[in-house]
Amino acid sequence: MNKFKVDSIFKILLIQVSILITISGELMSSNLPKYHTKTLENGLQIVAIPMKNGSNVISTDVFYKVGSRDEIMGKSGIAHMLEHLNFKSTKNLKAGEFDEIVKGFGGMNNASTSFDYTHYYIKSASKNMDKSLELFADLMQNLTLKDEEFQPERDVVAEERRWRTDNNPMGYLQFRLFNNAYIYHPYHWTPIGFMSDIQNWSIEDIKDFHSTYYQAKNAIVVVAGDIDENEVFKSVEKHFKDIKNTKDIPAKVHMTEPVQDGEKRVAINKESAVEMLAITYHIPNFEHEDQVALSALSELLSSGKSSILQKKLIDEKRLANTVYAYNMELKDPGIFMFMAVANEGVDAKEIENEILDTIAQIKKGEFSQKDIDKIKINTKADFIFSLESSTEVASLYGSYLVRNNINPLLNYEANVAKLTKEDLVKVANKYLIKSNSTTVILKPEEK
Repeated sequence: MNKFKVDSIFKILLIQVSILITISGELMSSNLPKYHTKTLENGLQIVAIPMKNGSNVISTDVFYKVGSRDEIMGKSGIAHMLEHLNFKSTKNLKAGEFDEIVKGFGGMNNASTSFDYTHYYIKSASKNMDKSLELFADLMQNLTLKDEEFQPERDVVAEERRWRTDNNPMGYLQFRLFNNAYIYHPYHWTPIGFMSDIQNWSIEDIKDFHSTYYQAKNAIVVVAGDIDENEVFKSVEKHFKDIKNTKDIPAKVHMTEPVQDGEKRVAINKESAVEMLAITYHIPNFEHEDQVALSALSELLSSGKSSILQKKLIDEKRLANTVYAYNMELKDPGIFMFMAVANEGVDAKEIENEILDTIAQIKKGEFSQKDIDKIKINTKADFIFSLESSTEVASLYGSYLVRNNINPLLNYEANVAKLTKEDLVKVANKYLIKSNSTTVILKPEEK
């Protein structure tokens, strides 16, 4: 199953982290639908979010508290590989039959693996909730993980790694960026993993990972949309209550990246028509009080045609054709990331200098409160629009709950309401500093 139908690795990475970016700095809790939660005896958490909008549409989601963050060096990419294999055969279904059943009742399904968690969902009519839950329970309890299904899928994942990373200059830049921004922590690699690891997994590795992390006590079922919460609880309990946990989940070790004590600079060569640039700064995790201001800062810098970097680098100086600034919030301390693709004949260092100059201006407060007010208005409008979708609502709640803290979402309205220009100046001076930076420049291979 091809779950990444996009035309570039840059867009793929955005898909993997977009929820993390969006929900951290763009939500007003007064507009959030009420959620109801219950935990079964086996530890499975159930979350029901009735939207009562008359749409007759729901999203049935399963989140597992496992991502590439839980992998070890030498076994990278297993979480993503397991996501692929999760749609193969079970004791009750043949490979591909899950997808056939979903499409048969007019639904659609998809999945993604991120740094911090793995997410599966089925979007369907409300009447198909029970069947959707039955399918997901079967996957959790009865996945067969046959070697004859694993071997060809390993080739699929290896090819995905080639076109997303090895043969894609932007993808390669992104992978090497994380390799250098993180040395000790598993964020050292992106969820696709290293090619050498992909080629060396065994089916025993996959089975061990599945039996460890794909347990009821490590999962959350979220149902959002035109549905009653009691119906959700009843149906989930029917299908999941008898699933047994089989293992202890390992305690997290070696998860702290040492504080960076100096600027890192890396130059890489790759077949490419133009030069590319990435700059990152280490920031706190998704729970930190500075996240609201950091998200607003990313909006100020690169959200829309009127953003600072868009106007400066693309429209006025014509140095780049693409530029982004992201507040990448993660379960463990994340990164604030700049990425740019230079125009033909432009040295990436020119773009770097302009970005650093822009950061210096932000630090001095050379922007207006009107810019902050505009961010608040646009953010609220985008948020209200997103809440019309049961899929987005389920993803929103699940992405916080699976990281064990819903409070940053629920408290956001109060925090964004008091956001000031001074808050952005403060976080820029606090985190966007030379000794906290990693810069990677990709240059075309010399012929």
